[in-house]
Amino acid sequence: MLLRFRVANHRSIRDPVELSLVRSTAKGVAPADGDWRGATTRVAGIYGANASGKSTLLHALNFASDAVQESAWWGNEDRFPHHPYLLDNENRHRPSSYELDVVVAGVRYTYGFESTANGIQAEWLYSYPARRRRMLFERSGEGDGQQFSFGRTLPGENITISKLVSATSLFLSTAANSNHPVLKPIHRGISYGIRYARFDHFDRRERIDFSRQLLEDGKTFRRAETLLRFADLGIVGIKLEHKEVDGGLREFLQRISDALPGTVAAEDKLERVEEAVARLSKTITFAHGVADDRGTLPSLTLEQESSGTVAWLSLAVPALDVLRGGGVFLVDEIDASLHPRLTSALIGMFKDPVVNPSGAQLVFTSHDTALMGNLLGGVFESDEIWFTEKRADGVTELYALAEFATRKGDNFERRYLQGRYGAVPMISADELRLAFADSE
Repeated sequence: MLLRFRVANHRSIRDPVELSLVRSTAKGVAPADGDWRGATTRVAGIYGANASGKSTLLHALNFASDAVQESAWWGNEDRFPHHPYLLDNENRHRPSSYELDVVVAGVRYTYGFESTANGIQAEWLYSYPARRRRMLFERSGEGDGQQFSFGRTLPGENITISKLVSATSLFLSTAANSNHPVLKPIHRGISYGIRYARFDHFDRRERIDFSRQLLEDGKTFRRAETLLRFADLGIVGIKLEHKEVDGGLREFLQRISDALPGTVAAEDKLERVEEAVARLSKTITFAHGVADDRGTLPSLTLEQESSGTVAWLSLAVPALDVLRGGGVFLVDEIDASLHPRLTSALIGMFKDPVVNPSGAQLVFTSHDTALMGNLLGGVFESDEIWFTEKRADGVTELYALAEFATRKGDNFERRYLQGRYGAVPMISADELRLAFADSE
């Protein structure tokens, strides 16, 4: 479960910003009754003008998660991925900072790191087992000068593991790779508990491939079929079929795999080929309409379906997996190709305790202001709406609707479009006319 995410010096986010999924009414470092689900929101919708930094915030959170998951293997690299603010020379070489507050197995942890292209500059992990902060480890310095401090309550071969940590790898990743008894579950919660749906065609295809695997599970299959019928897309059933992959295609995939860098083990290359073949061998067909005289339903392949159907499938099925596991689902441009009522329904799945007993969370960007209004039944509370605004110097600012005085029954959509909360594009029709007049 995600409580807060803080980031600085990442793309357009120069100054520190914080996204919080803790309710504004919650007090202290932990809820007195231990109920984290009651103290946190299930959704966070981020609004703002184009290029204001909405997607950048999701990218930063996903980058932090990826770094935790992958950096044990990045240790062979000379450089660490760095995405600094580039509109002034001073910040290009400054460290970027990422920090997450998460709940794993009922305990709150604060984990973060600072990094540049040269590697990790600092790393830290704290826990709050009894509502008081306890240091588990701290790391400072860079390269050969890095130093580690370990708390007395952190068991394991910490000093031995620290000697395996390179400048471009995180201690948390290396410890998890060494099966550290305490740190591995925290590593897993951060790295595998956050899933990102980017707004691009390639990522959508990957999500479709992932959905094919998920549909192998009977319960997920039945729920996915229900969601497709619910969406009123004309689909009355789905079928997952297996077909043989052409030998030439397998050989082609093998040649691509063999061309991977030598640092990739031969067995890993073979495993990747087999995974690709397994994905390609599964096809999804969709039954439509009414059966003919022989009881046969007309069906379409995924390639024959509308973009709206593909968009719904590529979000709804991965959402089912997140809802089952209790993770965090990041979705960029959630309303793309979806009717507002479907977008509202997807958000509602995370807010419904019957559908979401695990406490999974949805963080998304959108331009669909109808979700703010009363027309769709009041999808949001004030704690669940966030805004990004880009200043004249190109720096992204992030703030919450909860920072404004609101009353029950307020139409957030109308007030937002009126400019009362900022974060709307400033458009000048006179400038547009003048530009066209000058071009003649």
